[in-house]
Amino acid sequence: MFMVAAIFAFAAESSLAQTTTTYRLEPVTIIEQVPYTAQRKVTETQYIEETITTYETVWETETRERRYTVARKVPETTYTERVHTVQRPVETTEYRDTSYNVKRIVPETSEREERYLVSRQVSETQERQMVETRRVPVQETTLEDRIYTVNRPVTTYVDQVVDRGQYVNQVQTQPGQTYSRLAWHRANYTDPVTGESRWRIPGFYFTDMQGPAQHSVNRVYQPNPVLETVPITSTVQERRIGQVPVTRTTFQEEQIVRTQQVQVPRTIQEEVVRKVPVTTYREITERVEQQTPVMVRRMVTEEVVERIPTTTYRTIYEDKVEPYTVRVAKLVPVTRTVQKPVTVTKWEPYTYTVERQKTEVRRIPVVTSVVLETSDDPADLVPMFPVR
Repeated sequence: MFMVAAIFAFAAESSLAQTTTTYRLEPVTIIEQVPYTAQRKVTETQYIEETITTYETVWETETRERRYTVARKVPETTYTERVHTVQRPVETTEYRDTSYNVKRIVPETSEREERYLVSRQVSETQERQMVETRRVPVQETTLEDRIYTVNRPVTTYVDQVVDRGQYVNQVQTQPGQTYSRLAWHRANYTDPVTGESRWRIPGFYFTDMQGPAQHSVNRVYQPNPVLETVPITSTVQERRIGQVPVTRTTFQEEQIVRTQQVQVPRTIQEEVVRKVPVTTYREITERVEQQTPVMVRRMVTEEVVERIPTTTYRTIYEDKVEPYTVRVAKLVPVTRTVQKPVTVTKWEPYTYTVERQKTEVRRIPVVTSVVLETSDDPADLVPMFPVR
């Protein structure tokens, strides 16, 4: 402040205009793109032809002969008829592989006689009386008195205080922010504390300032109690008597006599003489290919007349030659050319770019002009400081 006062005192005698140029240092960051070249490893797959020899299995079929003696039985058959009821399935069939090995026996047989009794059934029809007792339902309807409860609505009126308020707009004012800043003051001023007029050196002084006030509108609830009569409905239980039809069901027994034909079987015994072979066995294992059906059945009932055979056997021996096939495996060399993959690694150059930051300090000129005007009254001196 004393320096400013000295400048104004010196300018009161003469008119001066001075211009001073200064510089300030300002750092600037520059990003440069710097290219670099490097080597990287690259892997390639190449295919080389190579001759290899493998052995494949070839199956050949040979036919061989098997000789054996077979005892063949010559049957002598008599037939008897029997009527019976069967259930025939209606099937949907799926097949699965259930192949198995069978051990077949080649017998050497000697005979002996055996006598036994065979029971043969003969059916006879007889009539029987069947007595069936049934229970027939009989319904009777009567009226009965029953007590039931009815809820009857009753309305009463009660005085209540009800809030009928509403939301209204309320304006709130917030004073502006207080701050200090430099302001130009003349020589004469009034003391805000004492109210006296005083003199001081004109110049810039720190002065308390206040910013503009801020106004806001808020929604505020304003209550409004009102006395109202409110109806209240409640229920009262009443007991009433009414007649209800009731149906009762009773059962009465009655007998029904009917005649039914019944098939009565009777057994007849017959003596049968047969020759029983006494056999020694030699086992032969064979593979049987079999597809087993899995069935979904629906049974249908039908009447079938069956002829039951009674058979006696006479044994005849025969020599048989049976051809059979055998599969023989042979190894056959096979030469082929294949592509063998080989991995080759090599280095190849590539270029990439890296961003590098560089900081430079630059001089920026700052020009300040001061103009002072001569006046007889020191209070009328107004300095001008255009700053660029």
